[in-house]
Formats: sequence, C-alpha cells, structure tokens
Amino acid sequence: GDGIISFFGAPVDFEDHARRACLAAVRIKEVESKLNERFMREKLSPSPLLTRIGINTGEMVVGNMGTSNKMNYTVMGNEVNLASRLEGVNKAYGTWILASEATKIEAGPDFIMRKIGRVRVVGILEPIPLYELVDEKTKASKETLEAVELFHEGLDQFNERSWKKAERLFRAVLQIHPTDGPARLFVKRCIQFQREPPPTKWDGVFVIKKK
Repeated sequence: GDGIISFFGAPVDFEDHARRACLAAVRIKEVESKLNERFMREKLSPSPLLTRIGINTGEMVVGNMGTSNKMNYTVMGNEVNLASRLEGVNKAYGTWILASEATKIEAGPDFIMRKIGRVRVVGILEPIPLYELVDEKTKASKETLEAVELFHEGLDQFNERSWKKAERLFRAVLQIHPTDGPARLFVKRCIQFQREPPPTKWDGVFVIKKK
C-alpha cells in the first residue's frame, strides 16, 4: 500500500518525541510542496503528490513481533490505532496533518495547533478532540495566525449554537485562505443547522463512519 507508519521514542528514547513527530510532519509537507513544484515545472507527473498525516502520543507496545519465519520491529496498541484514524479524518475535514490532544500538549509551544472540533471515529467510543497542525510558530505568517484566531472564534460561536455569527467568522477565514478545508466544512454545517438545528442535547460531536 501507500501508507507509512513512523514512531518516535523507540528504540532510542527521546523526551521530546511528540515535538519531533510534529516537526517531521511539517518537514514532510515542506518537501512535498517543493517536489510538486518540480513535478509541475518539469512535467514529471500529471497529478501532485498529496500526503495526509495523523499524529498521536501515548503508551504503546514496541518491539520485535511476529514468528521465526517473519519478524518485524514495530508498534501496536490503541494509541497507534488512533493515529491511523486521525490520518483518515483528514479526508473529511480537508486537512493534511491532524494531531490528538495528547500530542498537542506534549509537543509544547513551538507549533500552531488549530482546534477543529470533536469527532467519534471507528473503533473508539470516546469523543476525540481534533487539532490541525498548521505550522511552526516561527514560520507562520500574520495572515495564518489571523485565520486561526478567527476560526477559533467561529468554533466558539458554533458550539454556542450561534450559527449565523459562526458562519460569518468562518467566511472571514475563507477571505484570508479561500481553500481552507475546515472553514468550508463549517460554513456548510452552519447553513445546514440554520435550516435544521440539531437536537438541544446534541454534544457537538460529529461521527466519522469511514476509516
């Protein structure tokens, strides 16, 4: 297949494994962008290379696994499964790098993390807070920082069921970044909920049915 799993903190122990994972994800997207520019310039590929990434932090089982016929040094566990689910959720939200709340906390203050709501994913009952890893703080533009702040304000209004106010804020994000996936999605949700509001006891969690 075309999927890759990477893990940080084993076999070499790093205290800043979450930060390293986030930094690797940002670097992957930077290199990808340069490759796509080259592909287009030299007409090497009819379509761009697109990479979606999910990052999670937690306790996992790491080591040599398998049989005497086939042995792999790999990682297993619920936290690994969550990272895989986050990678898939990118498709629904129009994002490229999604991180869990545990990763956001452990990675530290060096990154711009945009909260984009909570979801339930296949195989995990508890709601998962979603964070988009936008960029390193030192590299984020003024426009990007403004867009993230507007989105957070919109999400607050959305969670308070102020659909019209939320829609205006999400549209303001699109004025800055017209292709922003989460803003586009939440504009659609705001329009839908103005027509057909969710139940009053709705917890604000969206269900992602596909892996």
